Amino acid sequence: MNDVATRALSHWNAKWLCAESVSRALAEDLGLDAGCLPRAATAFCSGLSRSGGMCGALAGAVLAIGLATGRDSPEDSLEIPYALTQELLASFRESFGSDNCVELLGCHLGTPEGQKIFAERGLRDSHCARYIAFAAEKGRELIRDAVS
Repeated sequence: MNDVATRALSHWNAKWLCAESVSRALAEDLGLDAGCLPRAATAFCSGLSRSGGMCGALAGAVLAIGLATGRDSPEDSLEIPYALTQELLASFRESFGSDNCVELLGCHLGTPEGQKIFAERGLRDSHCARYIAFAAEKGRELIRDAVS
């Protein structure tokens, strides 16, 4: 596990959520201002605000990709952030079989039953921590390769 994954897990263990932890750790690793990221990332956490959508750790890495390689004007190209995001998604799916929070956890965080299962099975530590470490590591690799 590299230092950005360790940093993301440190944020996670300090009770930041998945997308908040990954985006913040990646921004810090890149020397970018991470001040607004927890707020910007919050709604992406828990499978897009408990909607059953994309894994929040993955969404946090996508936010960091945009922060590092996104456009500053409408004339700028979309190709780099889009290509990096597509590669991140493919790698995550290959490693874990899905990028969907419900499929990854086996429960829906948008329901009381799903939240109970999440807590009782210790999925925060057994599953989410792996997704956070992977998203942070792969996000860093992709971003560094693109900006170097």
